[in-house]
Formats: sequence, C-alpha cells, structure tokens
Amino acid sequence: MSQSTDLNSVCSQLLRPDDLSISSELAERIKQEEIVSLIFIDKNNVSIKIYSTKLLYLSSMTPVLHDFGFNIIDEITYTIPKGKESLHVNRFNLEIHDLQKLTHAKENIEKIISLSLLGNTFDKCSLYSLVYMENFSLRQIRLVRSIIEYLDQAVLSLNAAVIIQTLNSHHSITKLFVDYFVNKFSSSVKQREAKSKAISEEIEEKIKAVPNILEDKILKLTYTLLQSLLRTNYFFDQEGIALKIHTELFSEHPKGIQPKFEIFVYHPEFSGLHLRMSKISRGGLRWSERHEDYRTEIKSLMITQEGKNSIIVPDGAKGGFIIRKDKSEITKEYFQEIYTTFINNLLDMVDNVIDGKVVKHDNIIAYDEDDTYFVVAADKGTANMSDVANSISMQRNFWLRDAFASGGSNGFGHKDLGITAKGAIISTQRFFIEKGVDFYKEPITVVGLGSMNGDVFGNGMIESKAFKLLAAISHKEIFIDPDPDPQTSYEERLRLFKSKDGSWGTYDKKLISTGGGVFLRSDKSIELTKEIKKMIGTTKQQLSGEELAKKLLSMKVDMLFNGGVGTYIKGSDESDLDLGDKQNESVRIDANELKAFCVCEGGNLGLTQRARIEYALRGGRINLDGIDNSAGVNISDHEVNLKILLNTIQAKGLLNEEERNKTLASLTEQVVKLVLWDNYNQSLALSRDEKLSRIYTKDFTEAIKILEQHVSAFKRKDFEIPKDENINAMLTKDGSIVRPILASMLSYAKIFIKNILLESSLVDDIFSLSYLYKYFPKSFVGIYEHEISHHPLKRELIATVLADKVINYQGVSFISDFERIGTEKFLNKIKSYLICNQLFDTNNIRYEIFRQDFIMPNIQQYELLFEMERTLIFSVKWMMKYLTKNQIDANHILENKDDLFRMLDKINKLEHVEIIPGNEKFNSFFSHIEYLRFAVAAISIKESTQHSFDDVATLFYMIVSEFKIIELLSALDDIPVNLDSDRVLKRQMLQFIDFIVVHYTHKILSFQRLDESPEDAFKYFVSNENESSAGTREQLQAFEEYETKGLKEITVTVNQLMASAI
Repeated sequence: MSQSTDLNSVCSQLLRPDDLSISSELAERIKQEEIVSLIFIDKNNVSIKIYSTKLLYLSSMTPVLHDFGFNIIDEITYTIPKGKESLHVNRFNLEIHDLQKLTHAKENIEKIISLSLLGNTFDKCSLYSLVYMENFSLRQIRLVRSIIEYLDQAVLSLNAAVIIQTLNSHHSITKLFVDYFVNKFSSSVKQREAKSKAISEEIEEKIKAVPNILEDKILKLTYTLLQSLLRTNYFFDQEGIALKIHTELFSEHPKGIQPKFEIFVYHPEFSGLHLRMSKISRGGLRWSERHEDYRTEIKSLMITQEGKNSIIVPDGAKGGFIIRKDKSEITKEYFQEIYTTFINNLLDMVDNVIDGKVVKHDNIIAYDEDDTYFVVAADKGTANMSDVANSISMQRNFWLRDAFASGGSNGFGHKDLGITAKGAIISTQRFFIEKGVDFYKEPITVVGLGSMNGDVFGNGMIESKAFKLLAAISHKEIFIDPDPDPQTSYEERLRLFKSKDGSWGTYDKKLISTGGGVFLRSDKSIELTKEIKKMIGTTKQQLSGEELAKKLLSMKVDMLFNGGVGTYIKGSDESDLDLGDKQNESVRIDANELKAFCVCEGGNLGLTQRARIEYALRGGRINLDGIDNSAGVNISDHEVNLKILLNTIQAKGLLNEEERNKTLASLTEQVVKLVLWDNYNQSLALSRDEKLSRIYTKDFTEAIKILEQHVSAFKRKDFEIPKDENINAMLTKDGSIVRPILASMLSYAKIFIKNILLESSLVDDIFSLSYLYKYFPKSFVGIYEHEISHHPLKRELIATVLADKVINYQGVSFISDFERIGTEKFLNKIKSYLICNQLFDTNNIRYEIFRQDFIMPNIQQYELLFEMERTLIFSVKWMMKYLTKNQIDANHILENKDDLFRMLDKINKLEHVEIIPGNEKFNSFFSHIEYLRFAVAAISIKESTQHSFDDVATLFYMIVSEFKIIELLSALDDIPVNLDSDRVLKRQMLQFIDFIVVHYTHKILSFQRLDESPEDAFKYFVSNENESSAGTREQLQAFEEYETKGLKEITVTVNQLMASAI
C-alpha cells in the first residue's frame, strides 16, 4: 500500500465526510460572528465543533470546555477552504454522562462557548457547569456570579472558590435559588406569593438534606441573602446587575457594624457597592484598589462617615468600586465610562420624584418603602467626577438634579475651598490653644502623610505660613527638609499645590535645607546625611526607603498631619493581617512608637481606633478622623440642601439658571464659616468632656449604656470601649476618659438625640422653627424664609441643629439620665435647655469667650464655660421638676428676657467683675450668674400669680441673699461625688434649696399688702420671723465660719432651713 493510501486511510478514520462539509449559511454565519460553536449528538457519540475565521489555540479552548464539566476524549484541528478563504475547525469528542441535560442546554452551551472564546464574556468560569446541568443562560450565570462575589466580600470567613464549589455541587438547589429570584422580581410573574412559598419550601427541604456543615452554611447564607434582596435591575436590558440589599436582615452573618441598606453592582468589567446607614444618608464614592476586600474598606469608611455625619442631616454612607483592569490600562475615557455605568446602576435602585409624586421604574418590583433621597460625593479617585454624576442625574430627570453630587462646577468645590483641611486644622488647633501656641504666628514642626497634589494634604500644608514641614511621606516618595525656612518652604509648597504636578519630586531642591532631599519609598538603600541621622535619631549609615519612612513617622514633632490614604499606625497588639491595607504595611508603625505632640486626621483611617486610644493614653493629643475631617461632608450637605431649595425657587420662576448658580456662589463664604464653627465647637466640646469625665465618670458610663441600648450602630467592641468593670482601661493618668472614645460618644450622642427628636413632635413645634433658619446663611434666610420653612427635609434639619447645639454645649453626659427620666421628660429637658440658652443670651457669651483664645488663659475660659453651663442645667432641672410640658412655653418665658438683666443690675448693687476689659454686657452676665439660676423660677411664679416680674425677681434676690443660698450652692458644686449615696444626698440637697427659695417667695407674696414694695414686704416678713428663725440664723452663721464646707455641713444647714420653712 502506498504512503498516500495510508494517509487517506488515517484521515478517513479521523474525519468523517460531514466534518468536511459546510453549508453556505453556516459559512456566512461564521464570517459574521467570527466564532461559532455547534454540538453534534449521534446516538451516544457527542462532539462539539468550534468554527472560526482565525486559528484558535487549544490552550484557550480546553479550559472553557472543562469549565462546563466536559471530559475531552480527543481533538482534531483542520481547515476547510471556502472561496478565497479557509475556515478553521476544532472538533472535540466528548464523554457525556447525561445526554438529556446536554440536549436541553445545547443552545445555551453553544452560545456561551463562542462568546467566551471571542472574549465577550468570562474566558474562564467554573460556573459554566450550571449551563450544562441546569440550562442556565449567560445572564443567569452573571446573576450567580454577582451573588458569589457579594458573599465573598461580605462574609470574610468564606472565599469565592468554596462558594462556587458548593453551588456547582448542589446545582439543583442553585437552580431553585435562581427560580426564587426570578419569581420574586420579574414583573411578568403571576401568583407570585403562592409560587414563592412553594419554591421556598423546596429550597428549605433540599438544604436540610445536605450533610456537609460548611456547604449547609453557604447554602443557607445564599438563601438568606436572596430573602434580604429588596430590588434589582436584573430584568433591564443592560450588562450590569444591581442588587439592593436590606443588610439589616442579613447582618447577623457579616461581622461588626453593618449598613441598613446597600446596593451591590456587578458588571463584567467592575464591581461596586454603596452602603447606607439609613434611607437618608450621604458619603463619597471612591475608586478602590483593594480587590480582595473592597467592601471591608468601604464599610470602615462608612462607619467613620456615620460619626462625622452626626453634625448634618443624612446618616453615614460610602460607596466605591474596583475595576478589573491593570491601572496602567485605564484611560480617562474608560474610567468615566465605568463611573457612568456604576452611577446609572445605583440610580436604578432608587425612586424619583416628579411633580411632587414618588415614581418607580416600570420594571422594578420593590420590597421596601419609597426611597428618593440618594446623593453621592467625590472621594479618592473620583475628585473630578461630580459634574459627570450630575449630568447623569439631569439626563435621567432625577429630582435632585445637580444636587445629586456635591462639589461640581456649580457647587462648593472641596479642593478650591480647602474646606476639609481647614476643618481638620481648626479641630487640632484646640490642642495648641491649650498650650498657648498660635501656629498661625509661631512656628511648629510637622511631619505629613501625602503630597501637594492632594486636596487635604495640599490645603493643609498651605493653611499656615508658620508650619515647618520636616518630612512628608506620599505613596511613592519621601520628602525631607531638616531645617526649613518657614516662609520659603511655604511659598514652594504653594507653588507645587497650584501646579499640575505637585509631587515631591518637583520640589525645588535648592530650597531644601542642608542634608535634606527627595527619595523613593521603594529605594533599597538611602545614604543618610548627618542632618537626617540627627533628625531621626539614628547612627546607621543607610536605611531603605521603607525603614526611613517609619523613622520619620516616629519623630518627635509638634504635629503629625495625615492627609493621605491608608492606615499608617496600628495598636501595638494589633496584627497587620487584620487591617487589610497591604500597600502601607511596610511603613506602618505601632502607636507606642508615635512621639508627635498631636495628630491631625485630615484623611480617614490613618490610625486604627486601638492605636488612637493607645497613643492618647500615653499622653498624645488626638480626636478622631470623623471629628477632624467632618467639614468636607458638612459643606456638601449644605450645598445639597441649598440646591434643593434653589431648584424649587427656580421652578417657580423666581430665578433663572444663571441667577440660581450666582446665588449659590454668593453664599460660599457664609457657609464656610458655618461649617468651620462646627469643627471649632466639636473639638472644644471634647476638651470640656475630658474635664467633666474626671468628675462625673459615672454619668459618662451611663451615657455609654444608653448609646449601646438605643443606637444600633454603637457597639463597645467596635469603638474599643471596655466593660464597666474595666473602666480604668480607658482613663488617662489624670482620670479623664480617653479622647478618641469621647469623640465616638460625642458623635453618637448627637445621633441618639436626633433620633429621639425625629420620633417626637418637638421638631414640629413653632419654637423649633428658628433652629431651621440657623442652618442656612443669614442673607439667604432673609430673602427665602418662606421657602426654607417648606424644605422637604425640614424636620431632619431641625433635629440635626438641635442635637448639635445641645451636645456641643452640654457634652455627652446630657443624655446620662435618659433611662431614669424617660423619653417625654428628656424631650422637656432638651426644650428647657434651648429656652434657657435663649433667655440668658448665652450664645453671645460663648462667642465672647471664644474670642479670647490666646488672650485669656484657656483654663479660665473653661471655668467660665463650665460656670455658664452649670447655671443653665440648674435652671433646666428646675423646669423639669416644677413645670408641666405645657408650662415649658418659650413665648411666656422669653418675653421676660429684656427685663431679666435690667432687674439684676437694679437689685444687685455689687460692682461688676471685670473679666474682659470694657465688655459691660459680658462682665454683667458673670457678675449676676449665680442669681440667674433662679430666673426661670421667678418667671414661673410671676406667670402663676398676679405679681409683676420686678416684684418676684426682687424677692428672689433678697431671699437668696438672706439665706446664703449662693454660698450653699457653690459649696455643693465644689464637692466631688464618688459614692452613689453621696450623689443621692447631693441631689436631695439641691431639691431642698429649690423648695426653700420658691416656698419663701410664695409665702412673702401671699402676705404682701396692696401697694407694698417687695423690699418692705420682705422686711416685714423677716421681722415677724425673727423669733422662730433664730436657730436658722445661728446655723447660717456657723456655716459661713466652717473651714471645710463638706456634704455633712451643707446637709445640716439645709435641713435647718427646711425646718424653718415648713
């Protein structure tokens, strides 16, 4: 037999005649589609032929076929001439165990193989076996992938590979999961409830039969997730899949604080999340590079956001996305395309408002209530995307229009205003006020995290010309200037900030002091100059870039300014593995290595909470990232709420588009001032709480319990707060609660009060309306008061302002008696405090104290504030004890405001103490402050009798003087209370003193004769009481002579007064 005949014989065994024939229609289809896959079934023989216009490699085809679960017996590659061109064919002979399933799924399998090889879908996907086993479509495969990715991100104890293996192994249950999903959300389903019940019962029965514990857990988790889904755009004609999740229903499975709602978006090219603590929440959208645990990163930022959002209307939110491409391949245009798709998917999951009515998408089946308030903001990687987001909002006719994304071209740009950095600097300035150092005039040394490219770092480092920046660490570079000239270095930083490239490599090297320079973090070895060695305290000749960065972070400087991204400082007992931020692991230091006097947290998550506490316990001065950098979200919230009003005003035809934008721009300076005052007040409140927590530690531990019981997001564990029996673990050497814990409590105390107020009618009270106006710039209120009073978030705005004021002024311990007095009395307490604050005009007094920064010793400032707040709360307690809810009437009480100080000046003839030279009103206030405690009581008696305010106030003053009431109260105030029994006794003595003053006032008024002056009535009363009150006078004289006026001496004296009064 010839060689040719042998070859033909072999070929005939490999190729059948039908292998070499191809119809014109199929040939044309191949040319159009480039790759066509067809399955051929001949009795028990199964083969798949992959036709292509170009040669395909086995290495690309066999993994795809294996993903379907096919066993390949053999393969042959050949070409078929077709006209001038040849078509490539790969025939795979397969071993198939279930021909029926293959036949059923044939069309889907063919389509997905072709798409995979074309690169139009996953080139490798283990879930393809579900196509073969359950006839899943590509869309259904993407749905399952989205569920797997979410579970992988949300439940850290699982990984995607194990979940995939489980869902493949139990493919019939996976099919039921998809059926459950489709039945739940398809708008075409009939008898939804009955079908859902039947599918659920079958799922539950099948899961019961699963013997493996881990697989059982995964299947139950998947089912719980499906039950927690509220909405989806799965049935829209688009690639992405958005799932809206009621995380609160699923939250027993993920660890730590969780959002109430979240939207998960799955797309072949990216994945993203948006987490919200409530329906009304706000926070930025970031481009995350943490592919392994981006949800953990975003959740941590959401928790931080929740704290900082305590000063604004919305609760905390955060969003972010990862892109499945190498960063070097992502162009500006591609990034915008991804961002746009992400935003559109998010907006698919919320409702619109048209002509005042809530409108849902036709294809949406929703299992939640109306959800219309949805806003985003710029963040890491998305700083210039607000205009893109707003253009999408307007294209979709979303009701918020360009209020959807704050900080765009028609908004308050964070970087242009430097608002986040300025707020952080103001928060940290409190530490320097306490040192008597004005860093706008006196140089301080700084080490920074970031570069002049950045918004927060850049703006922070040009905030003061007196900053001596010794070193800075960015993601790639290290900048060192051992002895900078403040003015020269400031000007160079300003130049960099304004340039297109503000990296440290572009810093003018001639301006760096001797021994300094710019280095790379990636450098293996850096030769150290003598100046650097002296600065970082080392004798080594060389250090790697990473080692040098750690040394710089550990330097003894006045301030460490974090304006970067990442976690650089951890607790000494924390593991790097638990933190997630791998990029900065090599330069991270422990808190016990941090020697800076204070830390300014312009960026988020620079320190772990455990690191903050450890650093603060060692004497370091630090707040919390959510306190320091809250100004950014604060100004964004103002922008959104102003735009909501301006949109309404524009719709009425009162403004055109240009006028609207000019109006907003004209308000910028006023809004910035409002925002920065919040930073000032919060940091001051923390300093006051540090001092108060030394004296009233129990009140603060009670506040912790109340927050834990009533605010779902507040958990001791998450904020590193020990149990009561280990309370000393959070106390500093001087007995204060450590500041980072106080900062968490401050934020959540505001959230607690806000929630209480929103469930009450107090925010609807006409009295509260004035606080709505305080949120907006004065000039805007003057023109648009009517429109403001109809703001759609009116109640939320009022609640936010009230909570902010009460906690900033009174501190966290204000909430400590909530459980004891109950909700109704607590609301009366809030209203009483606000009324007294207005009655005594204490806002202006506070402002005068604030103006004394760097003039008056800060200890004296704190003492004045303490004395003022003590007077206010004394009056509040009196109102709560003696007045009914209806009697706590702002109008009736405040109508006496003008007479109050006039009367005090008239009856108190003592010279004013000159605290602030030339400030008569301020000095008068503190000269009369002890008598102000009884102002509300006097007003109340005046309201309940026919006597004038002048008469009542005069009698009060005379009684207080006669019975040494001020001296008794001052002595009580000075007594430290450690035992519960002493606390009860002290409270009882205060109640007795209240009774004595009010009782005697009523008694004298009841005997006052017609036309008799209060002075004469008092003299007449005293002369008649001389004999019966002899013992009282002797005790009062004895009290004055006591060297030590303790609780025992006070009790004896007060009891004697009570005996005379009764």
